[in-house]
Amino acid sequence: MPKKIFIIDIDGTICEDIRNELGPQRMLEAAPYKDAIEQINKWYDDGHQVCLFTARTDEHKDATEQWLKKHGVRHHQVIYNKPRRIGDFTEYHFIDNAKVRATTYGGTFKEFVKKVVEIEVFPDK
Repeated sequence: MPKKIFIIDIDGTICEDIRNELGPQRMLEAAPYKDAIEQINKWYDDGHQVCLFTARTDEHKDATEQWLKKHGVRHHQVIYNKPRRIGDFTEYHFIDNAKVRATTYGGTFKEFVKKVVEIEVFPDK
């Protein structure tokens, strides 16, 4: 099986959604989503790269690392300061010269299934 790089959000994806304004102490108390953590750890154990990509800021780094360790979230790196979805900005578009697949978390965290959907792409040359 080809190895993948999983880029995974934290708040609202692997734990309850904690807004940055609530501060690091509140982040330490976030309820984990155990099914998400089990699946992430499986991908990690299967040899995939796990990168957590969060809108939490550098101010939240210590609390975030403590929480990840406490809940056994295996990962290779954490990238902080992801742009936040606020106001009229409601979705992310990742543009890369490598193949990118984006999946919106909808409450179930398991292995992926194949599904045909309509997506926005650049026009062909």
